[in-house]
Amino acid sequence: MANILLTDSIIAKEALMIVENNLSITKKINRRYESKFAQDGKKIGDYLDIRYPVRVQGRQGEEMIEEDIEEQSVRLQIDQLEGQDLSFGGVDLVLKIEDFRRRYLDTSCAFIANRIDRFFATRYLDVPNFQGTPGTVPTSTQTYLNAGVTMSDYGVPPGDRYMIISPQMQATIINALQGLFQAAGSIAEQYRTGQMGYALGFEFAFNQNIRSHTVGALGGTPLVNGASQSGASLITDGWTATTGAVAQGDIIDAAGALGVNPMSKDSTGNRRQYTITAAGTANGSGQLTIQISPSIVLSGAYQNVSAAPTNDGAIRIFGHASSYAATATRQGLAFHKEWMTAAFVDLPLHKGLEMSARAKSNQLALSIRIEKGYDIRKHKELCRLDVLFGGKQMYGDFACRVVS
Repeated sequence: MANILLTDSIIAKEALMIVENNLSITKKINRRYESKFAQDGKKIGDYLDIRYPVRVQGRQGEEMIEEDIEEQSVRLQIDQLEGQDLSFGGVDLVLKIEDFRRRYLDTSCAFIANRIDRFFATRYLDVPNFQGTPGTVPTSTQTYLNAGVTMSDYGVPPGDRYMIISPQMQATIINALQGLFQAAGSIAEQYRTGQMGYALGFEFAFNQNIRSHTVGALGGTPLVNGASQSGASLITDGWTATTGAVAQGDIIDAAGALGVNPMSKDSTGNRRQYTITAAGTANGSGQLTIQISPSIVLSGAYQNVSAAPTNDGAIRIFGHASSYAATATRQGLAFHKEWMTAAFVDLPLHKGLEMSARAKSNQLALSIRIEKGYDIRKHKELCRLDVLFGGKQMYGDFACRVVS
């Protein structure tokens, strides 16, 4: 059977399928706001302000109590452009699509998918909670179960929970589960595929993009400096002067401030954890104001701690040798679908090119553009594949790092 001329539409659709099939983390998060970017030709920098559901305190008894409503929002910005540049001539367009895919698309599109997943894996930086022992790959189910407990403590629904871990973490836990009771079908599937599947309240998957985090220089014996602190920063002292430092993504907790359930406001019994949102270094007096998330909220509908951190209370730093015994750790992620939101948008099509086409999937709403033209200055045929998207954490407590 003779080869047919490959068109821009055929190539775009094939590229779309390859990218979509190679995505892992990205498939698990919500994209309900994607339609807000549905207009043709969106560009880098476009954004949407998304309002959170309002929280209220309610009342007991017959007497009416007026309650001020506080609305909060988060900005979803379209600021990620991933692509791959190709070089092929007109003669290649008469190849069979299978040959063209193998020669040009498979590696290029797998790279694009890898970069998209990598972006979402990097958002571990925004997650304030963790379970596990830094520097040690979990060898029992308890670590993964504890991640589920942490999420439940903060009101996360039981369904739509995912566990994305490194290949080594998956291999270790599958091996550890060999001697435990499981359904025969689950054991057979794990043996056949080498993958966990659904277990321990999560749908498991491994991803080579799971990031490794290195903590700041740290140093000293950090303490809370001042009582009744609240908000997105924490004043501290006791650091090694001028060299004690924290890095973005470090996790800390502070004595006296226990987490609370967002609905009942009952204490979880464990210290509230915070992720550091900006790197910082102590001054000459060993003082350091740390930028944190979530903000410390002491009362009201959005209360998230039982009390303010205790003045002169000890601060523990995830990964600090004197706190949790490691410095660089893999950041597996347990999360609910609502942890993050993402939006893939249609890039504009330019006129006057040899090729200019988009393809969009119905299932993932992923959009990819291919464009090909001639550069008269360099006497070259140029071709590019592009995907434009954005992602934003919606609820930090809807995820929990699982470290190794």
